[in-house]
Amino acid sequence: MIATLLTAAILSWPANMSNIVIYDVLCLLTSVSLSLYFFYSLIMPWKKMVTLFLCLTQISHFVLSNVIFKTAPLFDSMGYVILSVCIVIMIFMYLHQILSNVTEESLSLNFDFWFVSSQLIYFLGSFIIFLTFNYLTRKILTTELYLEENRVLLTKLWGVHNVLLFLSSLLTLGSVIWIAFHKKLQSS
Repeated sequence: MIATLLTAAILSWPANMSNIVIYDVLCLLTSVSLSLYFFYSLIMPWKKMVTLFLCLTQISHFVLSNVIFKTAPLFDSMGYVILSVCIVIMIFMYLHQILSNVTEESLSLNFDFWFVSSQLIYFLGSFIIFLTFNYLTRKILTTELYLEENRVLLTKLWGVHNVLLFLSSLLTLGSVIWIAFHKKLQSS
């Protein structure tokens, strides 16, 4: 559903407009979809309430920065910093739940565990990247030092972000293959 909404937003977007709004909408959709995932995955009512609060925090930031104040047409790395912090908090609540409620099921055969672990890798690294990206972007824009060397630095920083995304996707793919392989072994 989220992918459909994002695809519809991208296809209806005028060609001459900046893609910054798409990044902002992607941040919001990521927040809402992962919050829903954790809301349905968590058992304790207080953890569900924290998840709702964190989701509402992200929605509030989106509304304030894009609707009410309509901030400068720059990449909203602060929105992604907030997203990363909120998701990491939800991840730690989920990991606490798993480690507090030990069952006979092997964690290595639990897709949710692998998925959450991959998200932890991505969002912990992304937090540092987005926080640094925000600082460097503001520093460059206020001092008008948007030189080639600064562009290269920001490009490399974004490249590290893509590596984290690739590694987390690889971990998720590997977990699917691992689980399928072991289930096939158990059934034969």
